[in-house]
Amino acid sequence: MIIPAVVLVSLSWMSLCYYPTFGAGSSCRESEREALSRVMADLQDPSGRLSPRAAGSNGDCCNWPGVVCDNVTGHVTELHLDCPQCSEDSTFKSKISPSLLKLKHLSYLDMSGNNFQGTPIPGFIGSMSSLKSLFLDESGFGGFIPHQLGNLSNLQQLGLRAAAGDDVGDAPYADSLRWLSGLPSLEYLDLSYVNLSNASDWLNMINTLPSLTELYLSSCQIPHNPPLARANLSSLSTLDLSTNQFGPTSFPSWVSQLTSLTSLDLVGNNLQGAIPGELQNLTSLIYLTLSSNKFNGPLPNWLFSFRHLEYLDISANKLEGRVPNSIGNLTSLVTLDLSYNRGLRFEGGIPASFKSLCHLSVLYLSGTRLNQSVSELLEILGECPSTSLKRMSLSECQLFGQLSDEIRKFKRLSRLSLQINSISGPIPMSFGELKSLTYVTLARNQINGTIPTSFGELSELTWVDISLNSMGGVISPDIHFAKLTKLACFFASGNRMTLESRPDWIAPKMLEILHLNSWYLGPAFPKWLQGFQYLKSLDLSDSGISEPIPDWFWSTHSQFYYLNMSHNQIPGRIPKFISVSSFDSLFDFSWNRLEGPLPVISSNFTALDLSSNLFTGNLLKFLCFNPTQARDTEFLNLQDNFLSGEIPDCWRSWQNLRVLRLGSNNLKGKIPRSIGSLTSLVSLRLQNNSLANEIPSSVSNCTSLVSIDLADNRLEGMLPEWMGKTLSSLRIINFRGNKLHGNIPEELCRLQLLQILDLSHNSLSGELPECISNFSAMANSSKSDAEGVIYLFFGGAKSFVEYQFLVTQGQVKGYSTILNYVRSLDLSWNKLSGKFPEQMTKLMALQYLNMSHNLLSGEIPGEIAAMGSLESLDLSGNRISGKIPPGLASLTFLNHLNLSHNNLSGRIPSSTQLHSFDPSSFIANKGLCGPPLNVSCNTSYLFSVPDSGEDGLVWFSGSIYAGFLVGFWGIVGSIIFSRPWRELYFGFMDHMEFKLWTLLKKL
Repeated sequence: MIIPAVVLVSLSWMSLCYYPTFGAGSSCRESEREALSRVMADLQDPSGRLSPRAAGSNGDCCNWPGVVCDNVTGHVTELHLDCPQCSEDSTFKSKISPSLLKLKHLSYLDMSGNNFQGTPIPGFIGSMSSLKSLFLDESGFGGFIPHQLGNLSNLQQLGLRAAAGDDVGDAPYADSLRWLSGLPSLEYLDLSYVNLSNASDWLNMINTLPSLTELYLSSCQIPHNPPLARANLSSLSTLDLSTNQFGPTSFPSWVSQLTSLTSLDLVGNNLQGAIPGELQNLTSLIYLTLSSNKFNGPLPNWLFSFRHLEYLDISANKLEGRVPNSIGNLTSLVTLDLSYNRGLRFEGGIPASFKSLCHLSVLYLSGTRLNQSVSELLEILGECPSTSLKRMSLSECQLFGQLSDEIRKFKRLSRLSLQINSISGPIPMSFGELKSLTYVTLARNQINGTIPTSFGELSELTWVDISLNSMGGVISPDIHFAKLTKLACFFASGNRMTLESRPDWIAPKMLEILHLNSWYLGPAFPKWLQGFQYLKSLDLSDSGISEPIPDWFWSTHSQFYYLNMSHNQIPGRIPKFISVSSFDSLFDFSWNRLEGPLPVISSNFTALDLSSNLFTGNLLKFLCFNPTQARDTEFLNLQDNFLSGEIPDCWRSWQNLRVLRLGSNNLKGKIPRSIGSLTSLVSLRLQNNSLANEIPSSVSNCTSLVSIDLADNRLEGMLPEWMGKTLSSLRIINFRGNKLHGNIPEELCRLQLLQILDLSHNSLSGELPECISNFSAMANSSKSDAEGVIYLFFGGAKSFVEYQFLVTQGQVKGYSTILNYVRSLDLSWNKLSGKFPEQMTKLMALQYLNMSHNLLSGEIPGEIAAMGSLESLDLSGNRISGKIPPGLASLTFLNHLNLSHNNLSGRIPSSTQLHSFDPSSFIANKGLCGPPLNVSCNTSYLFSVPDSGEDGLVWFSGSIYAGFLVGFWGIVGSIIFSRPWRELYFGFMDHMEFKLWTLLKKL
C-alpha cells in the first residue's frame, strides 16, 4: 500500500507527538484566541499536550503548540492537531467544536490519529470555505460522510482514511460520492478503508477531478469496475486501489489511459489470468505492485522495458515459467520482489544480467526455483563495484552448496534470509564482516560446523535464527556473544551445540527470546539465566538438565509468555502457585521427573503441558480453584502422570478449552456432566483410565469436537445416537477396550468427515448398518485432506499437533503430522453378526480395515477390489465362507492380510501379491488350497470343518476322539517329518482354539 509523502513527513517529525511552536511575527487576534480556547476545551486534551503551558506561552495563541499564524496579519492559518503515534491516553476523545468556524482564515486543518469514538464527521466543516487542506485520517470517525464537504471549493488535499483495524460497521461510509464534483481544485484524496460498497458512482465522480494527482482507495469494498470511456485524470501520478477484491474478471482497464502514472498499487484484488497487457502503456511507472493476486502465466516481456521502474512487487501470485535475461534491463530498480510464485524458475540460476542491477537495495526471491549454488549466486549479485543490497530474502529457493567468502562483499546488508534451503558446510569466518547486519536467518538448512567466533563482532544484530541445522561444537559466551549488545532474539534450536558453562557470563541485556532446544546445557540448571532482565520467551527443552529448578528462577517465571523445559530429567517439585503476567502464555514442562501435587495456575494461561511426569494426587484443587473466575486456557495436557480420584465436576470456568488431555492416569468414576460446557473443545483424550458408567449426553454440546479418545476405560451402555446428530465435525472416534454393548446406531453414518473409527474390544452386537458407506472421508480422501491438518494449535513458539495411536497390522503405531491422511476402521473383537456388508467396499480411501473376531458370515464380496487404498485387511476369526475373490489380488498396497479361522474354501487366487503373505494368513479354513499353503488343490483337505452351530460340542468331542485313534506316533511322526502335515496340524489346533473361544463367547 502506498503511503503519501505528506504523511511520511508528518510521521517523521510528529513521531513522539510533540508539537512545534510556530513562530509568528504578529500576535493572534483576540477573537481567534477565544475560539481556539473553546476548541481545545471541547477536545478534552487529557495529557495537556496542546495547552499553552506546553510551549511556555501565555495569551498569544500563535505560540500555542500546533498553531500557525500569518506573520503579517496574525490570523490563524493552520492547525496541526494530529497525533499519529500517540498513546490512547493522549488522543482527543470528545468532539470538534463549531468554534472552528470563527477561524475565517484557516487553510490547513489536521486532526489525524485521534479517537472520536465513532462519532460522525461534523457537517459544519463544509462551511469552512477557506480550507485548502483537511486531514481527518484514522481519527475514529464513523457513520455517513457528510455531503457538505462538497462546499469546500478551495480544497486541494482531503484525507479521510479510516483505521485499518476498524470493523466494517464502525468505518465511515458513503452511498454516493457526488459531493466530490464540488471540489474542482482537489489534488490529493485519501478515502482508504471508507466503505464505498454502495457508492456505484465512485468512478464517474472521481473522474470529475481534473487536478487530482494522488488517489488512495485501498480497502474501500468497491463493488465493481464500471467502464469508463475516457479518463479525465490526466494529472494523476499516484493510484492505490489495493485490497478491494475486484474479482478475476474485473481488471480496471481504464487505468491504462493514465499515462502520467508513476505509482500504481493493485495488491490483493483477486485478479486472475495473465498480467494485463494494458499496463504496458504506463511507461512512466516508478512504483508498481501487483502482489497477492492470482496472476498466472509468464512474466511479460514488455515489463522489462520500464526503464524508470524503481519498485516492482509481483509477489504471492501464480506466475510460472522462466525469468528472462532481459530482467537486467531494469537498471533503475531499487526494490525487486518476485517471491512466492512457486512456478517461477531461474534456469541455470539467477541470470548473469543481474549484475546490471547495481542500484538494487531490496531483493526478495523467496519461494521461487533458483536451483543454484549459493556461492555462485552471491558471486553474480556481488559483481557491482559497490553493491547497494541492504535486504536479501532467498528462502525456499532450492539453493545448495556452501556459503563462500563472497558474502563479505555485501557490507551494507542489514537483513539476510536464507532459510529452508539445502545449504551445507560451515558459516564462513568472513560472515563477521557484515557489520550492518541486524537480521539473519539460516534456519532449516544442512549447515554444519560451529558458529564462527567472528559472529560475536556483529554489534548491530537484533535477530538471529540458525535453528534446525546440523551444527555442533562448543560456544563460548565471552567470544561468540562478545559485542551482541543489541541482540533481542536468538533462535538456535535443533542443533547439538554445547554452551560453555560460565555462571559469571553477562548476557545481552536486550535479549527477549532465547531458544536452545537440543543444546547441551546440563546437568546443572544454568545460573547465567539470572542475567536476562527482559527475557520473555525461553526454550531449554531436551538440553540435558537433570537438577531441580532453583528458587530464584521461580521468582522470575511470571515474566515469560513462553517457557519450554520439556524432555529433560528435571526432578523435584514446582511451586504451589504459578502465575503469568501476560496473556497468550504457554508453559511446557512435559517429559521430566517432576512430582508432588499439581500447582494452582493463574487464569490467564493459554496453554499448559505437564504431561509425562510423576505428579500425584487428585485434580480437585487444580481445576476448581476459584471456580467463578473464567479461564483463558485453551490447551491443557496432564496425561501420563499418576493422578488419581474422580474428575471434578467444575469445568464451567474452563470454557475456552480447545484441547483437553487427561489420559493414562489413575482416574476413576464417571465423566462429569460439566464437560459438556466446553463448547469450544476440539480434542478430548481421557483414554487409559478407569472411568465407568455411560458417556454423558452433555458431551453432545461439544459441537466443535474433531477428536475424542475414551479408549481403555470401563465405560458402559450403548453407543450414543446423539454423536451422529450433533458432533458433525468428528474425524476421530476411539472407544476401544470398553464395555459398550448394543447395535451400532445408524445415526453414526451422518459423520461424513469421520476418518478413524475404533470400536474394537467391546460387546457390540447386531448387523452393521448399510449406511456405513456414508463415511465420505473414508470413501474419498480429498473430502478431508483439503481441510488441512486435523488439529493444529499454535501457542507462543510451539505447535501442538493432534496425534492418535492405532492398532494396525497387529502393532500399535502412533500418527501425528500425517494423521490427516490416515483412514482406519476397527470393529474387531465384538459380537457383530450378519453378512460382510457389500456397502463397506465403497470406502475406497480406507487403508486399515479390521473386522476380526466377530460372528460375520456370508462371502467376501468381489467389489472389495475397489478398495485400492487398503494396506491392512483382517477378517480372521469369523464365519465367512465361499471363495477368496480374485479381485483381492489387485490390491497392490496391501501388505498385511489375515483371513484365517473362517470357512473359506477353494483355490487361493494365483498372484504374487497373495503368495507373498505368510501361510498363517490363510490357515484354519474349511478347504483352502494352493500357495502359500503347502496344500495341493488335488488333495482333499484332511479336516473338513462343518459350520459351527448347536453341534459344536459334539464336533469338538469327536475331533478329540479321532485324534486318539490316529495314535500318538502317527501324529507326532507326521508333524516331525512332514512339513505339509506340520502346517496342517497347527492350523487345525488354531482352528480348535477359535472354536472353543466362539463357544465360550456364546455362553
